[in-house]
Amino acid sequence: MKTPLLIMAGATAAAFSASPAWAQQPGQKSAVYELNCDRDCLLGFLGEYIDAMRDGAPSAAPVSEKIVFTENNVVIPHGKGLWTTVDDVDAIGLEVADTQTQNAAWFGSAVENGEPVIYAVRIHVEDGRIDEVESVTHRLAELPTPFGDTTNLIHDPEFNEVLPPEERRPRARMRAIADAYFDTVELNDGQVFAPFADDCGRLENAMKTASIDSEDRGDSDFIDGCEAQFRMGYFAINKRIRERRYPIIDEERGVVVATGFFDHANEFDRFTLTDGSEMETWLKWPNTITLLEAFRIKDAEIQRIEAVFTYVPYFMHNPWVGHDSVPPVSVSSPEECNSRCLANLTGQVMDAYVERGAWKSLPWAEEVGYEENSVGMQVNEGIWGSTTGIGDKPLVIADEELGRALWIGRIEAHGQPSWAAITVSADGDKIGGIEAVIRRKEYLGPFAEPENGPSFSNIRRADRSSRPDMLTAVDSYYEAVNAQTRTAPDALGENCALTVNGQSISACAKPFTDALRQGLEEVRDRHVIAVDEARGLVAISAFEDYPATVQEFTDANGETYKDTAPFPRTLQVVDLFRVEGGKIVSIDSYRSELIYGAKPR
Repeated sequence: MKTPLLIMAGATAAAFSASPAWAQQPGQKSAVYELNCDRDCLLGFLGEYIDAMRDGAPSAAPVSEKIVFTENNVVIPHGKGLWTTVDDVDAIGLEVADTQTQNAAWFGSAVENGEPVIYAVRIHVEDGRIDEVESVTHRLAELPTPFGDTTNLIHDPEFNEVLPPEERRPRARMRAIADAYFDTVELNDGQVFAPFADDCGRLENAMKTASIDSEDRGDSDFIDGCEAQFRMGYFAINKRIRERRYPIIDEERGVVVATGFFDHANEFDRFTLTDGSEMETWLKWPNTITLLEAFRIKDAEIQRIEAVFTYVPYFMHNPWVGHDSVPPVSVSSPEECNSRCLANLTGQVMDAYVERGAWKSLPWAEEVGYEENSVGMQVNEGIWGSTTGIGDKPLVIADEELGRALWIGRIEAHGQPSWAAITVSADGDKIGGIEAVIRRKEYLGPFAEPENGPSFSNIRRADRSSRPDMLTAVDSYYEAVNAQTRTAPDALGENCALTVNGQSISACAKPFTDALRQGLEEVRDRHVIAVDEARGLVAISAFEDYPATVQEFTDANGETYKDTAPFPRTLQVVDLFRVEGGKIVSIDSYRSELIYGAKPR
């Protein structure tokens, strides 16, 4: 007798069911929201956290043992970053909370090593403790962004006013309105998707950037109002607004807090507004801003906006969204891709950067990894879209044993020059991975405008060192740097010269003997890029951490010197050593500034 179809279906379902007969929303551990902490409770935790930061006392913050902490989208131990450099935090900030998600946020400013910073933070409370802290810290730097007067920072009081029921909207609609704002900013061409109040105002990094009151705008040359700016297409440089999240929605007060990234691909450096006038981009190369942004929505219209944002490496990923993908590891033997093969692959990559669309015809492996300044992305992003020229006299080091080649030289983005150190890894005779370190002049010095890559001839055979001996010499150099010894390592030659980003600095021994590296916390995550025994070259990739916890140091001669910046930072470094007769005779270092605590992929 045939088994009835209905019975078969039930039996199959039972066979594949290994869980209880109840369910909840995916990603939630329970079908009932944990509402243990009401709004006053959440703001209480927020206040305690800000008070602890003001005192520079992370142990006083009510955080759990499983706390996850990020500063500018880099996961670091709680108590690091701004915590170690803060002098003061505003007594009053913009405070918002969401009892359904158990999140709260604070917008304001602080003082770091005597300098103003704009600061915003989101916290999440669980089991009576803060278990998540997501912060955005904007420092006053060379890059062009709004930076208002933090001594006169006033938050719009309407964010805290309870709306009458008829002026409120449900969570889903409020989220949709905030999302429509980002849709409008993305590829801004004059089309407006979001509803704006006639008197909409925007405060960004403590500066009024949109207002119908001309006195509010100060020196800003933006036209009146939020919607009018978008109808003009002022923000056409925004290629995308990605990884949008809405952790806080307060229906009673009409407040939405969002996080996300604005990608400025800068594939063009000029664009036309809807009135026919031409604008020029401030920066010529790909860049991204990360933000925490609060919207006040009343009667289904965006009324007020307050945002804190800062620059991060282009296409940076948000760890709160999920983990980065791990690039494939490609290592070829000399039989698969010798030095000539490696140099040829590298040349093809560099040529393709300049010619739009040429990447499609490159000999790619089945799986390829690509990154710029330690951020993974797809090929045809980043410098693939902005490079307008490359130097014709680069240094190329091809290492058959490691299956990698390194290109060092000049690249241009719409005529703006930068140093580039680009590593191409082979997978067989195809391109398996590319790591690009780009050093632009807008960041902290030293920097000398590049013309050509460094040039080295072959060393006499009698003065060449073996590969193991070269690597041993280089290792001893880094060990001495991390040990903060005041004695130059034996591996340094007497006349060794140090160059950083193309600028001559000093004798290699001077930072050791004069104790000039006291601001450096550690050189970490080192790996060998390539070795060339004939020319005596060793190229190393590494990361250098500068916590900025101390600003003044005393050198070996009793003279004081200062840290080059008042804020924590990490440098991604490509160091090129020349080894001759067993001694390091020159060091050429290329250093790109990243967020403090940044790590290799």
